Amino acid sequence: MKGKFSGYLLVSDMDATLLQSDHSISDKNKDAIKYFTDNGGLFTVATGRMVDAVRAYLSDLRINTPAILHNGAKLYDYSKESVIFEKNIEEERKQAIRRVYKDFPDIGLEIYSDGIVYVYRRCKETERFLTRSYKVVYNLPREVWDRPWIKVLLIGEKDLLDRYEPVYREKYDDGYAVRSGDKYLDIVANGVSKGTGVEKLAENMNIEREKIIVVGDNMNDISMLEAAGISYAVSNAEEQVMRLAQRIAPSNNDDAIAYIVDELEKGIC
Repeated sequence: MKGKFSGYLLVSDMDATLLQSDHSISDKNKDAIKYFTDNGGLFTVATGRMVDAVRAYLSDLRINTPAILHNGAKLYDYSKESVIFEKNIEEERKQAIRRVYKDFPDIGLEIYSDGIVYVYRRCKETERFLTRSYKVVYNLPREVWDRPWIKVLLIGEKDLLDRYEPVYREKYDDGYAVRSGDKYLDIVANGVSKGTGVEKLAENMNIEREKIIVVGDNMNDISMLEAAGISYAVSNAEEQVMRLAQRIAPSNNDDAIAYIVDELEKGIC
């Protein structure tokens, strides 16, 4: 569809960016996304979430291009219910998780495999799944060690994770891992990130780099800020993210996407 936003790709992080603090999408953001896509723009999300966790929001979103999931480890086309790209954690890195389980008894552990969340060790944060509709298994059956893992989460209070993260990186696993929030350290395959996901998507959709617009709030968003032609941080973003972004949008509770679409319209028209 031709329109004033044709040739532009807008990619938004979800938690603490597109989603408000109550995990809803504001009406202004919904209207702005509809306006953007109705006028030729391509919109999607880049998130650490899994397929079903994004699917829960599709009725409120106008995603019209594949989504970037698991921090770039998967590209998924909801219109065709098909995987465009997927890269699982290297087999040898799984052994680090066994050691973490043994050595870090106060850290929560979640393993994502074949669309199922396996809670390897519970903590306060793992209880969030009790209100979700997708499949969660509160143990780790032996056979899961032989299945592909798309992501592992290390979970703990901020001060606890701040203390354990450098130890994990130095002594357990020097592969790719990134903070997606104060309480979450996401472990995914080497060579993937939200940034590589944005680049793959733009290449598939024939989008020029200068017409890629991204917005995020946390450390796992930095790679896509660097991959974009126009980068935004929401005003509630981590300080380092705000320093690296070209522009600042209002907070996740103040219609950040609507603000960005309005700026794009003013700059394009």
